[in-house]
Amino acid sequence: MTDLLRRPTPVARGLEPWEPVPDDPRPDAVLFDMDGPLFDTGTIWAGVVGAMVRGHGGVWLPDDDDAVLGWSVPALCAEIARRGVPLPSDEVAERLHAGVAAVLRRGLPWRPGAQTLLVALRRVGVPCALVTATHASIVDGVVAQLPEGVFGAVVTGDGPSRPKPEPDAYLLAADELRVDPRRCAAVEDLPAGVRAALRAGALTYAVDPTVGLPPDLRADPRLRRVDGLAAVGRAVLAPSW
Repeated sequence: MTDLLRRPTPVARGLEPWEPVPDDPRPDAVLFDMDGPLFDTGTIWAGVVGAMVRGHGGVWLPDDDDAVLGWSVPALCAEIARRGVPLPSDEVAERLHAGVAAVLRRGLPWRPGAQTLLVALRRVGVPCALVTATHASIVDGVVAQLPEGVFGAVVTGDGPSRPKPEPDAYLLAADELRVDPRRCAAVEDLPAGVRAALRAGALTYAVDPTVGLPPDLRADPRLRRVDGLAAVGRAVLAPSW
């Protein structure tokens, strides 16, 4: 396959089998969440949190890493304070962002199938956007490691839009790509992001969700729950996939 990276980054695990999904109409654009669907960053965030807690004399166990996967930055800051770190929350957030950005500058932890899907979408002319709650100081470093034009729009968590689960970020991304959000596909993994994408009107793929989706989301006819990004590719790019 054609690698998107300027330098190869090994993935942590091999490709897995995916459940079949219906062939959906090819979208006018695909809007990707960053943390989870494209990059395995959860352990990076947890590692930075643990290092900060231990650096101030606190205890952080391996099970604590799993407990905070998928948490927002405000929730992580509150947990760090609860563990006894005597720093203002804005300074804690700044240190978290700097720590995660430093790790990602050493290479991107691609999810299996992510590079293949992005290459395939680019080959057939389907534009992509990055729609993330992550701070621009981190996202800019990620995008800088990709060839120019992989994402036609990038919406970050410190922008003017209301955070997920509000649909604003997805609506903004679709507007920047000049497409109707109802003719887009969104790729997410957490309930807040799934809800945001569905509220924007996008056909939404919940890829390997790490947190259970509530019944109202599971019942939405525009939701597709899939195991792995290859299932997304087969659904939105068939028969060219």
